[in-house]
Amino acid sequence: MAKQKDFYTFLSNIEPSNTTVSYISSVQTNLRDYLASHQNYKRIHTQTFLSGSYAKHTSIRPKLYDGKRDVDIVVETSYNTTHNSIDVLQELYDTLKEKDIYSNAKVQSHSVGIELKGISIDIVPVVCSSDGHKYYIGSSDCNEWIITDPKGHINWSSEVNSENNMKYKPLVKMLKWWRRSNCPEGTKYPKGITLEKMIADNLPDSNLNTEEHLVQTMQYLVDAYKPYLDMGLKPSTFDPCISSNDLLEKYALSDIKAFIQKLSEHLEIINQDGTNNESWRKILGNEFPKGDLESATVSRRYNETEEFIEDMVPIRIGYSLLIDCNVTQDGWRPFTLLQFLVSGGVLRHNKKLDFFIRSCNVPRPYSIYWKVRNVGEVAESRDCIRGQIKKTDDEHQIERTNFYGPHFVECYIVKNGICVARDRIDVPIGQG
Repeated sequence: MAKQKDFYTFLSNIEPSNTTVSYISSVQTNLRDYLASHQNYKRIHTQTFLSGSYAKHTSIRPKLYDGKRDVDIVVETSYNTTHNSIDVLQELYDTLKEKDIYSNAKVQSHSVGIELKGISIDIVPVVCSSDGHKYYIGSSDCNEWIITDPKGHINWSSEVNSENNMKYKPLVKMLKWWRRSNCPEGTKYPKGITLEKMIADNLPDSNLNTEEHLVQTMQYLVDAYKPYLDMGLKPSTFDPCISSNDLLEKYALSDIKAFIQKLSEHLEIINQDGTNNESWRKILGNEFPKGDLESATVSRRYNETEEFIEDMVPIRIGYSLLIDCNVTQDGWRPFTLLQFLVSGGVLRHNKKLDFFIRSCNVPRPYSIYWKVRNVGEVAESRDCIRGQIKKTDDEHQIERTNFYGPHFVECYIVKNGICVARDRIDVPIGQG
């Protein structure tokens, strides 16, 4: 059985950093301000809000050096369903194209897509239902409006999480990571709200530990859908806010079957090999820790010096913490790591790194702890993986880019002997 701390570490490894979330928030704010103040569009602009996984806090980070963040932004307009949906999408497109930063905008089926540094954004114009509780999204293909409820999905997700001892959203993140790591090219495993609803419909006892909770959810998903698939029938799962909407309708029977088959294969790995770290790394990928047993039995060139805050103090995250880093080098213009990371950049050697707390809403007094972890073959060959957690009570942590690898830095705020806030920032250092 893998240790609970290994699942904490895995969740930390796949969690979007506050740096990413803060950047996305700033993008949304800038876009909202632009639309709200635009000479013409301000007439019909009502409000703008985040939707999808970032709004529900079920998002996962991209794999290092791999891909952009997908962000959904809803633009509520003062139009109604008597207006032409194609015209509404075209008007948003024309407005965005006027600004240089949004000049690569393109009309999609139900949204306008734009590409910014490190993120792909779907901007969805909507109109309100007559009762003001739901929304309609338009289509660029025909003049029709489709009912949706993004705010309802946000509230529903929070309710399910609360009813299940706050274990639902971490479970969703782990299975989203599993989906992305295992879905073959050309196959469409359920994702987004569809996957979230399938999980919510098949939750086990929330008093189980994280490992048992994950295994039983995987088994319950197989048990719920496999009988239909064995009979050649396509199962259904219905929208939690719009009961007539079958979320699996857009998925092919073969895709759902492949999804359940892969879950079954991974449950068989657990049945045969047990719930050890090696099994979980086969199922969830290398972001899952190797674990103490493997570290102790495999010959290695480095000492295991990494420490975990979970082993030092209780964790009760109730406040926000955002860390950033000033990057400087003689002859180079200084920049912040926050902006650099979202563009997919890789740092070079001999740069000074000044990690600092950009924002923290924990009431003083509190203690500040820092952790610097070097990752990769170079760090291991030099026996310099570090990872110790040090109480410094300093809002800055000074480092340098010394050698290649996907390193990271974490900061923890401890108040009254409890970790109440934490953040992590990746430090990708390239060769040469």
